[in-house]
Amino acid sequence: MEVYEQLDDPVGQAECLKTLAWTLHGDHQLGAAEEAVSRAIDLLPEKGNQLLVCQCHRVLGSIYRSKGKTKKSIHHYETALGIASSFDWHDQLFWIRRSLAGLFFDQDRFDDANAHLGHARSLAINNPYNLACAMQLQARIWDGQCKFKQAKSEALRAAEVFEKHGAVRDLRRCRQFLERIDSKRT
Repeated sequence: MEVYEQLDDPVGQAECLKTLAWTLHGDHQLGAAEEAVSRAIDLLPEKGNQLLVCQCHRVLGSIYRSKGKTKKSIHHYETALGIASSFDWHDQLFWIRRSLAGLFFDQDRFDDANAHLGHARSLAINNPYNLACAMQLQARIWDGQCKFKQAKSEALRAAEVFEKHGAVRDLRRCRQFLERIDSKRT
């Protein structure tokens, strides 16, 4: 960050602040994360750097989701979705749609969650890891709907992909989820 400040490079500074915001979000320092990513957006010029602006709005959507501020979260996810759609950025569109599906799942709005997850899955056709992430969320949604057999089947498929791709943390979460499903059935 200091180097980018010395070079008078606001885009580099914004990129660093976006990364810092994700890190702070992961550490549950939501106020500091919000401040960092808001500062990043303020540093960016009005034109150009739409990918970074899109990513910053996605971070804000996640921060507000964690804060329980649903309307603000949806606003930022939809802003990111609008930017990503205009450039047809499949990877960004996937993660935004998956995030919206997770947000609606958290609120037991299963129809909305499934609709966004369906869009996300269609964007992940050529990306096995993303598809496995969508399968993992689908399993959670079905679990929330008491469709335990479907949830277990989907989680097993996701776990297989995570294992094949060496996604250890995701595989561990999937296995923990499967253990919870099995404990419900006994």
